[in-house]
Amino acid sequence: MFGRSDKNDEKAEAEARRLEAMKTSIEAALAHMKSHAEAGNTDRCEGAAKRLVETLKNPKLPGDYSKQARGVLDSLLLHGFMKATAIAAKGALDAAKSDDPELRGKKIKEAREKLAGAMKYKAPAEFKGQCERLLEVAMFSGGVKAKGPTKAKPLDTAPKLENRAKTKDEAPQPPSRPIGGGSDTGKSRAPG
Repeated sequence: MFGRSDKNDEKAEAEARRLEAMKTSIEAALAHMKSHAEAGNTDRCEGAAKRLVETLKNPKLPGDYSKQARGVLDSLLLHGFMKATAIAAKGALDAAKSDDPELRGKKIKEAREKLAGAMKYKAPAEFKGQCERLLEVAMFSGGVKAKGPTKAKPLDTAPKLENRAKTKDEAPQPPSRPIGGGSDTGKSRAPG
């Protein structure tokens, strides 16, 4: 009978070790996912999240641990999508400033996709408003300068006017004595 309880103890210890190893791997995966979220790599974040969700479905894991890990997982996904949205919106604004409409359109589309992902993971409404304003600014920026003449600024075909202003050498010299003719020695004239 004592031998049998030893086997049960060994099984329980082995199970506890497996459980601890699983928790350690989950925490390492979360740390790895955090680095992807900081960089805004949403594709890698989502892939890692799918693998972690499958791991967290293990019934041998404690329920509170699984719930806590899922909360961290969701917050990392939210952070990753918010970061990716901010990076794409900034890229759209930079493309608009450099007058590149193709890149601007591509970045605006990317920012909108990432914003939809961020809203899926419960991003604040304030964040959505800020992103929408930033994307609106990017849409209205750039592409203003026309290559040729326009209706507002037609081609200037008038002949250039010659510069008729006199140079400093040609300008008349100011008189050397005060205007008024007489020499004023400091006496004031009193009326009367």
